[in-house]
Amino acid sequence: MIKLLIISDDFTGALDTSVQLAMNGATTYVTVDPRLDAAKINSDVEVLVIDAETRHLKPEEAYQIVYSIIKAAQKISIPYIYKKTDSALRGNIGSELTAALEASGAKHIHFIPAFPQMGRTTVDGIHYVNGVPIAESVFGSDHFDPVCYSSVSEIIASQSSIETHIIGREKNGRGVPAKGILVHDAISDQDFENIAAELMETNDLHLIAGCAGFACILPRILHLNGEQPQMPELNPRMFIVCGSINPISVAQCEYAESKGARRFRLTPGQKLSPEWAQTRDSESLVQEILNSCQNHPVVILDTNGAGDPERTDSYAAGHGFSPEQTRMNIVASMGHLTERLIDIGLDSTILIMGGDLLFQFIKQAGMKAIAPVCELKRGIVLSQVTYKGKKRNIISKSGGFGDKALFMDLSEMLEKLSGSK
Repeated sequence: MIKLLIISDDFTGALDTSVQLAMNGATTYVTVDPRLDAAKINSDVEVLVIDAETRHLKPEEAYQIVYSIIKAAQKISIPYIYKKTDSALRGNIGSELTAALEASGAKHIHFIPAFPQMGRTTVDGIHYVNGVPIAESVFGSDHFDPVCYSSVSEIIASQSSIETHIIGREKNGRGVPAKGILVHDAISDQDFENIAAELMETNDLHLIAGCAGFACILPRILHLNGEQPQMPELNPRMFIVCGSINPISVAQCEYAESKGARRFRLTPGQKLSPEWAQTRDSESLVQEILNSCQNHPVVILDTNGAGDPERTDSYAAGHGFSPEQTRMNIVASMGHLTERLIDIGLDSTILIMGGDLLFQFIKQAGMKAIAPVCELKRGIVLSQVTYKGKKRNIISKSGGFGDKALFMDLSEMLEKLSGSK
């Protein structure tokens, strides 16, 4: 029986949230199908996670998708709903919170956007990343989805007329307004505990929103525990597919290359032509990457070429591609190349960076669901998929997570887990 429904706006977000439940033994099912059909879900599933892929949609489209999912959830009496949001507040925050509130018929929704362990904090309604107001950070200059405001209320108000209230840390939820979107300040895990205690005391857990941060508490407060999943056998060699242009991701690729990782960088013409990635024209590159994966512990296929993103933008404009077409062509090309590599013998542990790329790869490969196993590091999720009858290990992360040494740290971890050291 489904006890908790989590609705995410992208795939990496779905996984870094669902893994919090899976690690505690809750039977968790992650799907890319936004149609909630209980007949297709095993009766033992306790947590259903839907990647609704609404991050880059128009606000009204995102609203309709979230609204319809929650209406369907009500028909099968799912008692708890968690609207997962991006920890950097990208995407359709206002329209999706509004959809959740209006579809549920509730008077209010509790929104806890912070993720202290990843440097995301909320103080007096202002959202920060590592102490910098979010709109002034790298997320404020995101190439496809910039965060224009640091005030959570302003972000919501840009897409919604629903009243928003800021709940300070000292208030702990007591005497809060009865209606609207209730945004909770938080700078520590203890703040999460205080918020959870108040929501439990008032039996107000049925409609909550937040990122993977507050989701860490859900297994305990919703009593979703069981036998923890076993660690699968891992190949110590790692193939990294970087579909993110976040400066944090770029720094991670550059650092890994400086430490000896083999790095392949696509040209604008290659990454903006999905048909190229499926033809014999790309065969020599695919074979060279495969050979490198067999002889190097870390190999990177990077969407960030020399002179990017300006060089790619210029190429896209010259061929009449809109920003959305540019984004979709890039992830399609990267997804096709990854699938071709697997088909000809790639057996490395695969790390996919960026929710758009992960979704596209799963979709192109014909997979409907993915099983989260554990977090290797905070926000770095190990999952399993079944591709052509064989289980594959995939590591995923959001483009904005991790320090520059992340890839090399993961490489060492894989060697230890595989018994190579």
